[in-house]
Amino acid sequence: MNEWIYKISLWLLVSTAACTLSPPTDKHRRDKAKVESKKGPVDQNVFDRGLVVQEPKPIDILRESGLYCKDTKLRQFNGEVLGYITPWNAEGSELSKTFHGKLTSVSPVWLSLPRGNVKKFQVATHDVQKKWLKEMRAFNDGNHTVRILPRVLFEEWTPEEISALTNDNQRKTQLVSVLSETAKTFQFQGYVLEIWNQFVFTGVKTKVVVNLIKSLGKRLQSKNLEVILAIPPARGPEGQIFSQAYFEEVAPHVDYFSLMTYDFSNVQRPGPNAPLEWVRECVEKLVPDDDDPRRSQILMGLNFYGNNYTPEGGGPILGSQYLKILESYKGKIQWDDRSKEHFFEAKSPGSGFIFFPTLYSLQQRIDLARELGTGLSIWELGQGLNYFYDLL
Repeated sequence: MNEWIYKISLWLLVSTAACTLSPPTDKHRRDKAKVESKKGPVDQNVFDRGLVVQEPKPIDILRESGLYCKDTKLRQFNGEVLGYITPWNAEGSELSKTFHGKLTSVSPVWLSLPRGNVKKFQVATHDVQKKWLKEMRAFNDGNHTVRILPRVLFEEWTPEEISALTNDNQRKTQLVSVLSETAKTFQFQGYVLEIWNQFVFTGVKTKVVVNLIKSLGKRLQSKNLEVILAIPPARGPEGQIFSQAYFEEVAPHVDYFSLMTYDFSNVQRPGPNAPLEWVRECVEKLVPDDDDPRRSQILMGLNFYGNNYTPEGGGPILGSQYLKILESYKGKIQWDDRSKEHFFEAKSPGSGFIFFPTLYSLQQRIDLARELGTGLSIWELGQGLNYFYDLL
């Protein structure tokens, strides 16, 4: 993707050196009439409405993206679908209820564990939304049940604390007991463990982290709790932070791996969010054999957010911000056939090169998950557009 770094960097240099973008004139505002954005359920899905196309029109996105097929129990993708929600984006909580039938599990980003030097472990549960839990359970029936597996963040642990926990069976038993009691209190079905990056980057030997995860996973499963391990994607040809060998060692002790196949690019290295071939490589490096049933343990990451690269740097954008930019955009949305993503260059103040998922680009990735035999993990439910859910 080096051509993208060059192309966008050159544009950023020219934009910064020339002048700041001037605000749109009244004439421009009059020329760009406000498009009516429709919202709510409709009879037809995005396939029936002819919207999953390689050349989407901005006006169609503005008009149609708030609509979704009223049959929200009809699934297009039969594999596991995990959706993340966050306390700072209430939209995700609402959408998880609306599209309950499209999901198999939801991971609220609620919980954290204190540093390991405490005498007694205690899970921080102040973000738990009891009303939402009750409402989600009300949608469960004999035909479809969504499992609730909150993410547990292990943060600010020191290398000494990590090593001490690894070598102390009594402390591990105590930690798992606290997690088990928390799950029982709130009727969680398990947890997503956000532990790998947090521990590996402290400088602790990777083997120590692997052994700890295996031990915690085995103990949590013995408590009838499902375990999902969040893992990073492949970065460069020199190997992965989380390799095939680690996958094979950990796989018997966890139920799924939430593979974070997004954020391929950033403001220092602008370009596509998740090039399709890179996503494929990330999965195949963990499980090379197409017939290996462990492929189904991988939940391939799917980003519902995009990025806006500007002369000032820019950063991630949500669906609402994307639509706002489209309101003043007059050109075509372009297709990058190499990354299989859409993008465009916006001229409005505060905007630049915009990479944001479309129905067509998302369908490419869902088809890839179907081909590879993986599930999906969506970051995050409240960041995209309503009609995305017709694809699931």
